[in-house]
Amino acid sequence: MTFEEALEKLNSIKDKLEDKDITLEESIKLYTESVEYTKICLDELKSTDGKIVAIKAEIDKLIEKPLDVSEE
Repeated sequence: MTFEEALEKLNSIKDKLEDKDITLEESIKLYTESVEYTKICLDELKSTDGKIVAIKAEIDKLIEKPLDVSEE
């Protein structure tokens, strides 16, 4: 499941939990589902953060050692 799909499911659950006619049993079931979707989102965000750090490190290396573009 993608981040976007999990986020969409969380939004759907939020809408259902806001319904005043929902039973306690259904609320607990939806809450349990939301925990799983939240884990998916957090894992994806952690993974993305690691990629951003790696990309930034590569950019920092390029900035520290500018290319020599002088003509010979």
